[in-house]
Amino acid sequence: NTKIECDKYSNDVKFWAEYRTGIKEFSPWLAGAEKATGEGLSKPADLAEVKALNDKVLGFDKNCVNYLKVLTSAQGAAQKMTTHAEADSEVAALKARFDVVKGVSDTWVKKCEILVKEWVLLDNTVTELNSWVAKDKSAEGENQFSLEKMESTLGELKNIFKEKEKLVENL
Repeated sequence: NTKIECDKYSNDVKFWAEYRTGIKEFSPWLAGAEKATGEGLSKPADLAEVKALNDKVLGFDKNCVNYLKVLTSAQGAAQKMTTHAEADSEVAALKARFDVVKGVSDTWVKKCEILVKEWVLLDNTVTELNSWVAKDKSAEGENQFSLEKMESTLGELKNIFKEKEKLVENL
């Protein structure tokens, strides 16, 4: 009977150590992630910055997924302890805070994905416009392109630009 109690105690110590190690790894990351979500995203000025921001946001989201595994593993260790009510409430509180961070991260991923698409479209339209202007000169140096085509493309460009500005503003 004493041996059974000792074994239980021994296992509890092992699981408690696994649990604490997970929490010690997760908590500082969570505090940093909360700080980052509170600061928000930088406002990119060009396509390269948008792509860099998108990479940063995707990296942040990947970290969220990886650190959730750390918390889940700590929770799993706690569940194996004889009594784990205190650990359960600590995990629940950390998970609630994590859910807020992950929600912000998901929003950032969506916003950046749309922003990258709009900015690439804007860049491509400007490039297309420039190529028309460059190649449509006749031998006499007069532009031969269609005014209607130019006006519709400029209108499209204006709309894309407005949309891009709105997206940047809402980051």
